[in-house]
Order: sequence, then structure tokens, then C-alpha cells
Amino acid sequence: MTIKLPYLMAVTFAALGVFYITTTQGLSAAPSATINSLDATQYDLAVGGKTRLISFYSPDCPISKRDTANLNALHAQFTDQPVEVVAVAMSYDAREAIDAFSKTRQVKYEVAHDTDGLIAAAFPGVRFTPTTFLIDETGNIVWKHTGRMPLAQVSAQISSLLSDSQIAVLSR
Repeated sequence: MTIKLPYLMAVTFAALGVFYITTTQGLSAAPSATINSLDATQYDLAVGGKTRLISFYSPDCPISKRDTANLNALHAQFTDQPVEVVAVAMSYDAREAIDAFSKTRQVKYEVAHDTDGLIAAAFPGVRFTPTTFLIDETGNIVWKHTGRMPLAQVSAQISSLLSDSQIAVLSR
């Protein structure tokens, strides 16, 4: 019985694909990092108790520009909830461009500048903008997405996390 090389390669790549999907989905711990927003607010990711949406973006990125409305909508929707929406500009972005972006796009959520690239490096797989992470109240990354943010899906996931959090509190 001879196994043909193309078949063996296809099976190997399929197995690697399944391994990649299963190892990049689900819960993984958020990095122990502190994000300092442009207005000097500190977000310590090691401290739990809040759901966090962290979006790495660039003012020059067309998709990041379009996602501003979605981030503003999520910020408004969950403003009275334990939810933090923070956009982190990449290290290669100029502060002037970040400020202009925030002003012209009427950004309502917190904005930070990853001046040395250490925050992006601490998160898994931040290679393109926008890359967005949803972190639950226990500090686990429960969702990661690169590209245009699906507003309805993210809103539903945040609502579900908040609901699960309320159930956990009530069952104690």
C-alpha cells in the first residue's frame, strides 16, 4: 500500500489547520499589561472585574476608520455597565495623527498610543489593523478578530458576558 505524496500533504495541512484553529480559539489569558490612555487613564489588564474590548488600530487604516462608528456605538450601549472600550494606536502612528483621528471621527471611547510596541507584542497575533480582542471579567481573551468588526456579534457577546457575570454573582 503506497500513500501518494499529495494525499499525505493534504492530510498534514488539514491536521495543522485544525490544530491552529483549536489552539487560537477559546479562552487564553490576557497579557499582564497596563494601557495608558491619551488622557492618562490607566487600564490594568491584570485586574479583573470588567469586560474589555481592546482594538488595535491605525489612523491611516480605512477599516479602522470605518470601525470608529462601531466602537462609539458599543461605548454608548455599555456606558453604564462594567465594560471598557479602548482603542490602541500602533507604535508607528504619530501622536498628531492619532489626535486628529480622534477629533475628526468624534471618538467617544478611550484611546491609547502603544509608543514602544510592547502592548501589541503582548497580545497574540497583532499583525494587522484593526485587530480586536474581547476580554472577560476574569481576564481571559474570549474573542479575537482581525478586520472589520461585526457590531451585532460583538454586542451580543458583550451582553452574554455581562449576563453570565450577573448569574455568577447571584449564584454565590
